[in-house]
Amino acid sequence: MRTIFVTIFQGAEAKNILRTDVYKHLIVNPELRLVFLAGNQDRIDYYRKEFNAPNVVYEVAEMGKMGFWNRFFSNLKFHLLNTETADLRREMIFEETHNRRRYRISRLVNRVFARPIVRKLVRLLDYFLVRDQFFAALFDKYEPSLVFCAHLFDDQETQLLREAKRRGVKTIGFVNSWDKMTARGIVRLLPDRLVVFNELVKAEAIRYADMPAGKIVIAGIPQYDWHVNYQPLSKGEFFRKKNLDVSKKLVVYAPMGKTFSNSDWDIIDLLHNWMADGQIRSAQLMVRFQPNDFFDEAEMQKRPWLIYDRPGIRFSKERGVDWDMSFDDIRGLTDTLANADLFICYASSMSVDAAVFDKPVINIDFEVRPKELMSKSPTYFYKMTHYAKAARTGGIRYPESKEEFLKDINDYLDNPKLDDLGRHRLVGEQCWKLDGHSSERVAKIILENA
Repeated sequence: MRTIFVTIFQGAEAKNILRTDVYKHLIVNPELRLVFLAGNQDRIDYYRKEFNAPNVVYEVAEMGKMGFWNRFFSNLKFHLLNTETADLRREMIFEETHNRRRYRISRLVNRVFARPIVRKLVRLLDYFLVRDQFFAALFDKYEPSLVFCAHLFDDQETQLLREAKRRGVKTIGFVNSWDKMTARGIVRLLPDRLVVFNELVKAEAIRYADMPAGKIVIAGIPQYDWHVNYQPLSKGEFFRKKNLDVSKKLVVYAPMGKTFSNSDWDIIDLLHNWMADGQIRSAQLMVRFQPNDFFDEAEMQKRPWLIYDRPGIRFSKERGVDWDMSFDDIRGLTDTLANADLFICYASSMSVDAAVFDKPVINIDFEVRPKELMSKSPTYFYKMTHYAKAARTGGIRYPESKEEFLKDINDYLDNPKLDDLGRHRLVGEQCWKLDGHSSERVAKIILENA
């Protein structure tokens, strides 16, 4: 029996693998054993309730304390990535720490050493100098024929790659989000094959990860198969379910989250007040919170009028990657996308989701609280490498004042076809193929290499 290791350490991994047809295509072969690796027993117990085929096994894959060289290369990976996003993160750290010496050294190291030849040498040293063997027992137990790293950028998956390479086991990496290649540091060890969403991420993988073009496969976005294959609720059904007024248009606001902004409640109140006094004509507001963040219950209680969605389950008390969206949550997102009239957010993949349904998108480009730190000022995040590419499509509007914001809202509600060519361009660049078969393509790549 062939065995494949598949990582589900993060919510984005499960969303693209377990909660798409990737899982369904993989489990149909009874001669293939899938070993899903999670970071703790709570996640395993949670997923086992839904995904429990006879050929599916779960294992906790915990790392111990990393040795010196492992810690060294883990810290170095950020300094070898030269992108606008990396520069922004460096500036935010400096603003918070006021450590000018550290900032200047970090920037100098980045400008001198963030080069392909240096990264190649660093990867070689990383492979030979790091001797940690956290997952050797798992490899001894299951003798996998393939390791599929569904995130690739964290140290846990680096150690899995390292163990696989030492044993001659084939490896596939998956870039499961549009921002990771330009934001999370370099890929410490390269897999044999790399699966990406689109041509943009492929180009980034070549430039920033030094991955040979011939070893990169474009598959599309598995989680977006839902937008094609699932039949969303009708407007009447959705509005009744959410207690909305079917005679009014629906404006959806997707908050940035309190980790990166203190402005969300200000924006919610601003939109509510504009609608209440008729400045936004015949519209109603619904707020869709992020699945990986928490909102302030006290603030919520101050606004009993607020209609909102709170998707996801969180396995941690802190914002981060330890979350999951249920099938109901995912269907609810598609229902919302299909039935809303306008989406408002800051820098978010929700802009792409909305464009898939040809819904107008506004990204707020003024600060409600201008004296906040950059890390709490959401407009700074438009400078991120991946997001600047979305902005250039012309499919998103960026009002720079409250007056422009109000005008753009009413313009879009009056004429939702405005900027539709830009939205089509945004979808074409980010989704590659929006045909409902991205999951099938990812599964095929895995099975061909198992």
